[in-house]
Amino acid sequence: MKDMPKDELPREKAIKYGFNSLSDAELLAILLRTGTKDLNVKQLALQILKEMNSLNGLQNSRISKLASIKGVGKVKAVTILAALELGKRFNKENSYKPLKIKETKDVYNAYKDELENESQEKLMAVFLNNQNIVLASKILFVGISNQSLVEPKTIFKEAMLYNATRIIILHNHPSGSATPSKEDYVMTDTVKKAGDLLNIKLIDHLIIGKDCYFSFYDYLKGGVIFE
Repeated sequence: MKDMPKDELPREKAIKYGFNSLSDAELLAILLRTGTKDLNVKQLALQILKEMNSLNGLQNSRISKLASIKGVGKVKAVTILAALELGKRFNKENSYKPLKIKETKDVYNAYKDELENESQEKLMAVFLNNQNIVLASKILFVGISNQSLVEPKTIFKEAMLYNATRIIILHNHPSGSATPSKEDYVMTDTVKKAGDLLNIKLIDHLIIGKDCYFSFYDYLKGGVIFE
């Protein structure tokens, strides 16, 4: 940052005026630490935000895509995405209220942001008690285009850790379509049967698309799941 006037250096501004006085680009510049031969660190930060279409695009970026930007590389990419993940976890922790699931739309609204913009297929399990209060949620599988890679024992091992009596599974379709495949039907049936043996009930399986979803519960029974 030596090529920038001292009173414009993001670190110095943060120390003197606080982090809330910094722009998105200046906060990003602190994480980057250095620019390139052609761009100072703040200019590089602005370039990144432009290419990623703002912070939202940056947060949903993969390491390889971010690292490919000239002047970033893997180390800086990992640093940036780790900082964003910390912020996301902080917000989740501090805004947490026990969530009670009353209908399938509650599930979609609670977890769509974690799945709908992902470029890889991911499967999440939501663990609940008998009152349909969420005890925990966790991404368990990544890259599940081959549904046979989803092992019910992994799902139910986690369920037992949380003393869950009910579970909901969700997975995304990177294509943006929420239409279930034949493999999705098979997976739902497999997980349901495994849960029945363990007395842990699968109460829904949601497929998350772009601004849409498919619920196996709604499809089979019609809506409210607080039975």
